[in-house]
Amino acid sequence: MLGVSVCLSKDEDVLLVRRGKTPYRGLWSLPGGGVRFGEALRGAAKRELFEETRIVAGDLDFITLHEAIGERSHAVIAVFAGDLAADALPRAADDAEALEILNLAEVARREAAGETTPGLVAVIERCLAMRRGRSDPV
Repeated sequence: MLGVSVCLSKDEDVLLVRRGKTPYRGLWSLPGGGVRFGEALRGAAKRELFEETRIVAGDLDFITLHEAIGERSHAVIAVFAGDLAADALPRAADDAEALEILNLAEVARREAAGETTPGLVAVIERCLAMRRGRSDPV
């Protein structure tokens, strides 16, 4: 499966959704989903972000490709990042069961407890590093 995800952040705070569909139903992750045939990746990222959070994306930077390999799934995900506006009022929609804005330490705690999609902290750390303009992304 080809997918996209979006890491919207403000400082160390990141917008997450709890997935409402398989794969990874019930786990916290970045907003995102599948790419439709003929759809550009950035467009898919903006569409998925809006469908799951009702946030209209501003500028999004391509950050990395991430592989999510589960027991019965294998996705290559194009990860984008952007700014979470201070006045943003996200709400869970479409296949997002819930959403929260969490700091990186809380995301790490949830990952350690098995409550997130695989490798979420590393993806977020890379997004935050790239957005800060560091030349040595983690």
